[in-house]
Amino acid sequence: MKLLLPLVAALAVLLVACGGGDDENEASPAAPTSAAGEPAATVAPTSTAGEPAETVVPASATAPAATAAATVEDRAEVEALLTAAALRLEDLPEGYTLDEEKFTTNEESADETTGPGEATLEDLNGFGRILGYEASYSQEAGPSTLLEGGTLFLQTTTTVYEDSDGAEEHFGFVRDQASDPEFVDNFEKSFADSPGVEVSDASISEISVADVGDQRLAFEVKVSAHSTDLDQDFDFVGQIVGVRRGRMIGSITVVGINSSTPTEQLEDLARTIDERMKDALE
Repeated sequence: MKLLLPLVAALAVLLVACGGGDDENEASPAAPTSAAGEPAATVAPTSTAGEPAETVVPASATAPAATAAATVEDRAEVEALLTAAALRLEDLPEGYTLDEEKFTTNEESADETTGPGEATLEDLNGFGRILGYEASYSQEAGPSTLLEGGTLFLQTTTTVYEDSDGAEEHFGFVRDQASDPEFVDNFEKSFADSPGVEVSDASISEISVADVGDQRLAFEVKVSAHSTDLDQDFDFVGQIVGVRRGRMIGSITVVGINSSTPTEQLEDLARTIDERMKDALE
């Protein structure tokens, strides 16, 4: 699944919003397919605030355990499991609005990957990935935050696998990928190629997170850039937390400008999604 992809895509959108060109000329950032969460490639809000892009089973639904493969007969059960395990709007800090939610199959996930070293359809099937769910939220402050600084975007994802071994294997795939020097180089280059933006530095570092789930990991991605159109410097900060609980993986990605989410808040969200997954799997 793609843990880092929503962050990379979101940062690319923010760079363009700060004066870095249009959709036709925007460079496509190279991002890894990762293991904690399985967000789709496009994370910029595309639907009217508060109106989901797709009809999904309500997150409050009671979810029975999904079977080993997302067949036509059990697809509804798998969707209910994923939404029951995900964070909900009431779990988030005040000010967020739901922009989009959707499910991703292995084929859709594989089609969204573009860079070398990313998980292929064969990899995803090998991990036993069944289905992923993502929900994207934005702050009501909107574009003004670009100049004032603050949190802009949050995405929560849940992914279910056939068994815990497959989830653990994919989780390790992400950790290895994010620490690969080649990925960091490609990551920095993807933003340096953005029109109208001068990138002075880009980095990915692992950060500590509360002892939740069976496994957990957290990264902070920072891009220091200058908008030539606005003649202003920005620090784009993205924080990603992934939690594995049994055969499920949940993730939270938060993107801000000139600010980062307090550790206590990230850990509260991590604990909540861990509890949601635990309850959904019982």
